[in-house]
Amino acid sequence: MEIRCSFCEITSKEATGIVQRGEYSICPECLKLVKEILDEFSMGDIYESRGACSFCGGELGGGRMVFQGKNVRICNECINEIEAEIEEGKNKTVSRKTDKLGNEGQKIQEQVEVLSLLKSKVKKGILELSSYAVPHYECPVKLDGNESPFLLPTEVLENVINEIKKIPINRYPDPEANGVREKISKMTSFPLHGIIIGNGSDELIGMIMATFSGGTKRVLYPVPTFSMYRITGTALGLELVEVGLDERFDIDISETVKWIKKKNPDLIFLASPNNPTGNRFSDNSIFEILNHSKGIVVLDEAYCDFAERTFLHLIEKYENLIILRSMSKVGFAGIRMGILFGRSEIVGEINKVRLPYNVNSLTQRIAEVIFDNVGFVSENVQLITRERDRVFKELKLINGVEAFPSDANFILFRVNDADRIFKELINKGILIRNFNSPGRLENCLRVTIGTPAENDIFLGALGEILSS
Repeated sequence: MEIRCSFCEITSKEATGIVQRGEYSICPECLKLVKEILDEFSMGDIYESRGACSFCGGELGGGRMVFQGKNVRICNECINEIEAEIEEGKNKTVSRKTDKLGNEGQKIQEQVEVLSLLKSKVKKGILELSSYAVPHYECPVKLDGNESPFLLPTEVLENVINEIKKIPINRYPDPEANGVREKISKMTSFPLHGIIIGNGSDELIGMIMATFSGGTKRVLYPVPTFSMYRITGTALGLELVEVGLDERFDIDISETVKWIKKKNPDLIFLASPNNPTGNRFSDNSIFEILNHSKGIVVLDEAYCDFAERTFLHLIEKYENLIILRSMSKVGFAGIRMGILFGRSEIVGEINKVRLPYNVNSLTQRIAEVIFDNVGFVSENVQLITRERDRVFKELKLINGVEAFPSDANFILFRVNDADRIFKELINKGILIRNFNSPGRLENCLRVTIGTPAENDIFLGALGEILSS
């Protein structure tokens, strides 16, 4: 009987290995392509689609992602099952072949068995993830990573170098980073015992999830948003509750409250300003979530310096509130330092899962020098904010561009053919971030605010591409 792939419509007469499930089928080439697409977005910032999987009927949500074809959908779980089914068939074929290959065949069979054993011991959620990777392109204008475009001032750099020379590299760093914490406490007027330093905010996210997942083992967050909430939650075996943002990329508060009541999550993560959309969530929505949640609410303020708004002072009022900050967005991505603020009782529990000496001596000493010379950081933030507003206005004047308002150091915008424009910008030596995927971010690109000169180069190139 002839089988036809539901995605590309190739038949079993034209291709081998087409797998059929009920009334739907998929060929090996489409399986590989769809898996690559889902893998790309499992390690990237977001993936969002709609509807149920045609193969198993499973709905989008939790760890399930659904790829939308022309007339058919397939989820990542079905892809993994079909891939495993094909792999099992290959293993049986290998086994038959090794009988004829003698010692060499025996080695191949042993390797297959070892790989099979290793896979059987890996968590199901981990098997479905891809390792974090950033596509590498050599472009002189780099506007893809939400980093600051500014180097350290010469005087501050000299101070950093002098301090680094004094570090006894043969000794462990301060295990609690007390020098850094004391300076942060003084700058923010926040109690010292309510501060934890992490090796980037990513480590702090993991520490929070490891600590506060002993109840329902559920974590809720809006989508699209920062990918590490999903990646870390999956790695720790938690149930993920994803709630779509509204048409303005703000929190859909009625839906969110509904799922809070239904799922009672141990943790809620809110990135405000949000990545990749750039907007700050409405205060009223955040307050409603704080008031309805019976668990911990984590407000990730990685981009708050560009929004001039923080909820840090509200920790005194809301005992279930944690604030995250990052040094990466304001000029110091290379030292990988995140900051957690919370009630002392909360911080005390999180500290129990903090790895020994988690922040190295170089990071601690550099951060101390920066906090002693913080004036230049504020100046750079103000310049980036002014440039962001200018770039936003310029984007809105370019035909074929829909730019979304931003409170961060980047701007999300939509075009007619994101993949083509992304490639053409690379050809012109300009790297931005491509978020084109089915759903809310279809044909969306994200540009980080660079120096005024870099921004002009980007705007000129984009206008030229769209007018050609």
